[in-house]
Amino acid sequence: MESSLYVGLSRQIVLSNAMTMVANNVANANTAGYRAQNPMFQEYISKERYDKDDLSMVYDMGQYDTTSPGTIQLTGNPYDVALNGPGFMAVTSPSGEMQYTRSGNFTVNNNNELVTSSGYKVSGPGGDAIAIPTSAREVKITDQGEVTADGNTVGRIGVFEFDNLQELRPEGNGLYSAKTPGRPATETKMIQGSLEGSNVNAIQETTRMIEILRTYQSTMRMIQNEQERQVSAITTLAKING
Repeated sequence: MESSLYVGLSRQIVLSNAMTMVANNVANANTAGYRAQNPMFQEYISKERYDKDDLSMVYDMGQYDTTSPGTIQLTGNPYDVALNGPGFMAVTSPSGEMQYTRSGNFTVNNNNELVTSSGYKVSGPGGDAIAIPTSAREVKITDQGEVTADGNTVGRIGVFEFDNLQELRPEGNGLYSAKTPGRPATETKMIQGSLEGSNVNAIQETTRMIEILRTYQSTMRMIQNEQERQVSAITTLAKING
């Protein structure tokens, strides 16, 4: 009698996680370099010892990213960098962890170091920070990531590529961590004065949000109806035995 409740509740959990993911996509529709996330589901067959039939429930397997690139937009800001290719730029978190991003809206901190919009230091291939002299009048970034200030090389932005992009773990703010380090990029070029837009399709995500909400509400009604049916059955049984 409780099987339908288990099925309904498993579906509610999956739908709730999917809604969180879609809402995050919509919220980041204008975030540079953001890649849309998608839920992964699988049917789970429960084989209980005393059940006559197998119980089919929904299992949340996690998520995967849409890896198609966003549209590259010209900004004219010398500290903005877009990537043309599959690579990711290296940054160092405050805890010293190497992370990766495609959000190239960089700036300079109080120590004249090149940093992300979240304050993470943009890293060279070896993890070293890139310092821009205060007196610099012209900053250039080549398609290979070499950074020059008034014609003098001050560093190189580390760009790495990965065999399986789905192994990258989202850390928020357009940042990713990797279980295994990437390899130096060979298929990725940098474009100074530009930003890669989000690859989120806002209309599609809004439609998905409405569909998830309707399915969630429908499942909730099913659960409520089943609960009412069980209460009614117990009440009737109590009257008969009373």
